[in-house]
Amino acid sequence: MSLSGKDTIKKVIDGTSSKENARCVVDWFSSTIEGQQFLSDMIDRDSYLMENEFTGQKTISSLQSEIILSKINREIRKKQFVRISCRVAALVIPFVVLLGFGLYLNSQVDLFGKSPYAEIYIPRGESARILFQDGSEAYLNADTKIRYPQKFGLTKRQVYVEGEAYFNVSPAKKRPFIVHAGNTSVKVLGTSFNVKAYNDEEKIEVVLDEGKIEFRTSGNRHSLLPGQQLVYHKTNGESVVRNLSKSTNLSLWKNNIFYFHDTPLAEVLRMLERRYGVSFEVKDRKALEYSYTITTHQTTIAEILHELQKIAPVKFTSRGSIMEVTVAKSR
Repeated sequence: MSLSGKDTIKKVIDGTSSKENARCVVDWFSSTIEGQQFLSDMIDRDSYLMENEFTGQKTISSLQSEIILSKINREIRKKQFVRISCRVAALVIPFVVLLGFGLYLNSQVDLFGKSPYAEIYIPRGESARILFQDGSEAYLNADTKIRYPQKFGLTKRQVYVEGEAYFNVSPAKKRPFIVHAGNTSVKVLGTSFNVKAYNDEEKIEVVLDEGKIEFRTSGNRHSLLPGQQLVYHKTNGESVVRNLSKSTNLSLWKNNIFYFHDTPLAEVLRMLERRYGVSFEVKDRKALEYSYTITTHQTTIAEILHELQKIAPVKFTSRGSIMEVTVAKSR
């Protein structure tokens, strides 16, 4: 310690130094070996200084010594606490960051397979559109039930459908989107397709508009390309793939457009029953021999039936809550 340094320490002890110098001296005492040794020597000399006063110079009283020592000890403890805190932070902060990331990830995906399932049923006469948590969407036709987790899993996204739905799937190569329909499934990475799988119908139909999908049964797998339709027959397990001239026609229902192409009347009536919540009773079985090809924007059941009556000699007559179907008599 230089002579000027000792003078600074003396002023600090006398209470005549600046606050800046006082902080420097305390820091020197608490953070350096030299300062701590100097402090120890100074305290050892306290008793001698109390007995020998010099002219024009104050001695350090016992009370002053205790106050200074107390302040210095507090500074030493403070610095020790800071050093320990830094060491603890170096261990804790990575854990906190990892925990925070885990909590965020769990809020986005189902890490532990315990996400509750939601189930929606669209009754006859209605349709709906739902948006999934990953940004994928589904249009649901009338008389359709869908079941899906509120948060998709980390490795796959699964939904269960009974009825007809059109999907626009957000791409995710490592998280395939799987649509279960009965004992079949459609595996997707990112694409647009239509699934028709009503329980009361003998077949399941899948039409691909964009991307690539894989249709799976218990014993077979079929890959579909854009513009292709797969028809799976439930009774014998047979699957037939055909190319369509315009695959998007088969999903026009989501835009409230009816599209029939050489469609038998029995199937037309089932579609109308679901869409409008009406019931048909076929009084003349000959009416079922007719098929229909039509694309129409008509929105009421009366308008649809009026259009159908222009195509074939089939007559629709309202009898209370039942719509009777007969063959029109020739004139």
